Amino acid sequence: MNDPYYIISDNHFSMDLDQKEHDRRQKIFQVFDKIKALNKGTLIIGGDFFDYWFEYKNEIPKGYDNILEALADLNNNNIKIHYILGNHDYWDFGYLNKIAGITTYKNDLEFNINNKKILITHGDGILKSDYGYRFMKKIIRSQLFIFLYKLLPAKITCAFAKKLSKSSSDYNHHDKYLKIILKDTLEYAKEKWKKNYDIVCIGHYHQTGITNLNGKQLIYLGDWLSKYTVTVIDQDNSWQGNWKEFVDLS
Repeated sequence: MNDPYYIISDNHFSMDLDQKEHDRRQKIFQVFDKIKALNKGTLIIGGDFFDYWFEYKNEIPKGYDNILEALADLNNNNIKIHYILGNHDYWDFGYLNKIAGITTYKNDLEFNINNKKILITHGDGILKSDYGYRFMKKIIRSQLFIFLYKLLPAKITCAFAKKLSKSSSDYNHHDKYLKIILKDTLEYAKEKWKKNYDIVCIGHYHQTGITNLNGKQLIYLGDWLSKYTVTVIDQDNSWQGNWKEFVDLS
């Protein structure tokens, strides 16, 4: 993995290409063009890049063609892509690597830069109160669940995923629990800092910001529903801004 590391998370790109979705994709394409122009570094996706992803043997969710083409184009321009699978897009079984050379991770991503140890996690299940979710997470990621789910026609499962997504009141509902999120994620980071990690990056909660404490960092990776967050880590420092601020960087 070559630095700088360009990190995006919780894009939640939809299968339905309405005008709002079109505008969101145009923003990510400009970010990708900027990365290609810089001609160096690695793209890291912190999970939930797709609002829904589940691969069947001969079928994938429809509506993502131009995004997949853009990712493949990055790879063809020597920008390697590392993808931590999230709770919306965990069920990749090799297609993303085949179509765009993407390296996927079922769990967290760890690497070193300039003698600093970095951990990037999607973050779902970190909150202490998430007992039920952690139990459900084990079930829906199990081989038995995947086998049974694949028995259902893709049209049915995709339609169900769309309905479930639209029935959600707001992905930013996490803001209702901001104090708990900040408290529990900071405690999580402190435990990792004790294990000699220097930078801990967390997605899932749609929060932004870089917290510096005693020479360590906790970075919230934001989202692409309203914040359009890009985080950059290089040999010297960490930077975070929105898509336009990143594109306008000299």
